[in-house]
Amino acid sequence: MPRFFLCLAILASLTGCRRESAAKPSQRFPFAYVRNDCGPTDGLDLVFYFTTKEGKEENVEEPYITIQIAESAKPAPHDYSIQPRSIAMLASRCMSAGHCVSAASGTLHLTKFSERNGASGVYELHFQDGSFETASFDATWRAAKQILCG
Repeated sequence: MPRFFLCLAILASLTGCRRESAAKPSQRFPFAYVRNDCGPTDGLDLVFYFTTKEGKEENVEEPYITIQIAESAKPAPHDYSIQPRSIAMLASRCMSAGHCVSAASGTLHLTKFSERNGASGVYELHFQDGSFETASFDATWRAAKQILCG
């Protein structure tokens, strides 16, 4: 009987650790940036980048995750999600140049958003191969040098 309780205690502690780690910033993509950029319909979109390297310029190098919000940013807190046949939110994971995979489903929850000051929140993205990416973030605002969409 003691062995059963020991196994139960270990299982409970592992489950607790898993929940706790989901709320932490991504170790895989620890740097987060947000900026305005041109979207797929040539309108101005809000674009998030989650990267492995700290960026100092407008360009983002692979590997990274990107999330585009095609609608005007709403006051936080606000939730966005990938919807079938919609471009309101798009997301992809780019592991090397030219090799990006679109997320099949996912959500972005903004707890804080201020243009020019950044954003914070949580994202969860699911891909066709069964993999997923999830993390909390504090994104730094990155102003684009010049944006001409259309």
